[in-house]
Amino acid sequence: MRNKEPIVQRFSLANWLSRRNRRSRKRYLWTGLLVVTLLLSVQFQTRASDRMRHYYTELEFPPLPEIQLPEYSRFELKNGMKVFLMPDRELPLIRGTAIFATGDRLEPADKVGLASIVGEVMRTGGTRTHSPGELNELLEQRAAAIETSIRTTAGVAMFNALSEDTDLVLGLFAEVLREPVFDERQFQLAKTQLREEIARRNDDPSDIASREFQKLVYGPASPYARTIEYATIDNITREDVVSFWAKYFHSKNMILGIVGDFDPQAMRQLIVQKFGDWPANRRL
Repeated sequence: MRNKEPIVQRFSLANWLSRRNRRSRKRYLWTGLLVVTLLLSVQFQTRASDRMRHYYTELEFPPLPEIQLPEYSRFELKNGMKVFLMPDRELPLIRGTAIFATGDRLEPADKVGLASIVGEVMRTGGTRTHSPGELNELLEQRAAAIETSIRTTAGVAMFNALSEDTDLVLGLFAEVLREPVFDERQFQLAKTQLREEIARRNDDPSDIASREFQKLVYGPASPYARTIEYATIDNITREDVVSFWAKYFHSKNMILGIVGDFDPQAMRQLIVQKFGDWPANRRL
């Protein structure tokens, strides 16, 4: 037993030294790899920065690809309404956009917010044939949508639907544009929503900066820099809303574009059916 103890101790010491040497070699190996990686990274960045130091006249660009416009057709109804059609049979969908030459820049200075209310309630207020609830239900059942709004320089109305529902949805779209009733409850709701927006408009510093920048650029009295206030909302009546719509929403003031899965000739006949008898420059 006395002779075995030194041998065991010697073997334990040798194993410990062997393991320590292996760990040292691994540490040196990883350190070397890290140094090489850093050197390659620095060299790559140096070459990249050298390439970016060239003068702008030395830059070379490939020629721009030629713009390929898809095929479309254009026609005009007898009432002055302009139409653009672009068939696309890839998916069974259809979408349309109508643009009217109007905008909130045309509303009276003491009734700022009028155009916004017109654009909102024209859709939410229902039509002569369908109440607001009925209109919403018909569209939801068919996964379709109709939206209207008035921006600074244009009024915009859009619809989206499955191509199999084109007849129905285009008919509802025509109703919204031609026969809105501007329901009194929806009109009051739109005014309340604008008041709530006024109450929250200073919560975001970027909104404040944008609003004040417009006033500095155009002047506080400019139609492009006016802001909606409680007093201007209170001045707006339902009669003002109806008069604004009648003045600017008519066939001669409208451009309609439709894209999607449809036959151009059939679509043309459908548009004539829905909009052909819409008078131009109508006044109430």
